[in-house]
Amino acid sequence: MTYPALRTWIAGVAEDSPESDGTWLHDPNTGEALVASASSSLDQVGRAVTAAQQAHDDGRWRGLAPERRAEKLDALADWLDERAEEVAHLDALNSGVPISVTRLFGGANGATLRDAARRAVAVGDSRALAAEHGPVRLHRVPWGPTALILPWNAPSAMAVKKTAFALAAGATVVLKPSSFSPWSAQLLLEGVHAVGIPDAVVGLVQGSGGVGRSLVADERIAAISMTGSTPTGRAIAATAASRFARLQLELGSNNAAIVRTDADLEQTAKALADGVLKLSGQWCEAPRRVLVDRARRDELAGLLIAEFGRRAIGSSLDEATEVGPVAFAGRRDELVEQRERLAQAGAELLRVTQVPAQGWFFEPTVAVLDGPGLADEVFGPLLLVGGYADEDEAVALANTGQVGLAGYVFGADEHAAAALGTRLVAGEVKVNGTSVLDMSPESSQSFFGASGLGGHGDADVLDFFVGKQIVGSDRPGLPL
Repeated sequence: MTYPALRTWIAGVAEDSPESDGTWLHDPNTGEALVASASSSLDQVGRAVTAAQQAHDDGRWRGLAPERRAEKLDALADWLDERAEEVAHLDALNSGVPISVTRLFGGANGATLRDAARRAVAVGDSRALAAEHGPVRLHRVPWGPTALILPWNAPSAMAVKKTAFALAAGATVVLKPSSFSPWSAQLLLEGVHAVGIPDAVVGLVQGSGGVGRSLVADERIAAISMTGSTPTGRAIAATAASRFARLQLELGSNNAAIVRTDADLEQTAKALADGVLKLSGQWCEAPRRVLVDRARRDELAGLLIAEFGRRAIGSSLDEATEVGPVAFAGRRDELVEQRERLAQAGAELLRVTQVPAQGWFFEPTVAVLDGPGLADEVFGPLLLVGGYADEDEAVALANTGQVGLAGYVFGADEHAAAALGTRLVAGEVKVNGTSVLDMSPESSQSFFGASGLGGHGDADVLDFFVGKQIVGSDRPGLPL
């Protein structure tokens, strides 16, 4: 198969990405080296920001009516729809996520663009405000060039969603995909160029940490939307603080699930297994720590490992696979190290041992251990199960450590379970389920605690990319 060349896009032109650190992109299913990694030069990063600034200043995109921007986004949606299978294949190779799932993402990218366009048209770029002494209008003004820092676990979905809402709001952007999963962003830029979105409105730079640091440190970057690890988020926040760049940071969280005493354990185990194994265990909102009545802890752990064992584990390119490898060797190695630390702390480890010998496969594991578990985020098919004496202790344990993104409660009495959910430090708490989908079309969750800054949810994600400016009559002589 021919893989997309790792190019840098500046002002509508694809340039070679000349730098190399000697690393390669691998097939996570076999460990086979596929293509050499490539990186934009720091000069290219600077020129990409310059182009985005010029496009912002001259209004070639934000100066269009929302309806005209929507036409271009609809065209890009059609372009991506035609390439949904190619996107699915590349995402499965870049992330280890089974192709049955990446097909869902690839097939939904067009709908994401159309939805962002529709919402921007409905909101508009300006509206009249009630005023007694003359016309006053509220204008939605893009902050300026926006850096979009992308994760590796859902490459096309995150690239398209961040870009869709930024463009719908009128912002110019520079994308920086993960060096582990760069191919979807390459295709996206080809589509941007093909459908005639004005040059320099969307740029793309390639590379790892040094390229990202250079991008977010550029004083002309007015806003940064990043999904990724907590250490990277902290570094971005520190870099951006001096110039007060707008930040949206979706970071890590060891999401807790509380199982109430009235819960059906078999149904709970199935839902928890669905959640923790989603995206081959690489989902930021997955349940990571389960808290259950201590007398039922071992029973639930047994049901969970049985559920893990029922899932088809194999190549991410196999239609029948339910759990694939993790995305890269370093991810697997960190999971192995975390599992060893849990064992040293006294955890009983229950594993699914029948996994492929080649590639970046990690045995799905249930670790049985009372207490808060690991301080660092667990990001893979590894689930901790611990006990509690009463719900007050469960809440105290659930709110310990790095939390703030998601939470879960299971119980037969859904009203009581939802009430318990309000006590968790989490932006989104799901009762009796672990779906990746938002619970409501109007969902708008915040990132609490150490899980980041800002929030997400289609209902108001457009607001991140714009400032609100009031312009109108202010006649002198009116009383204070």
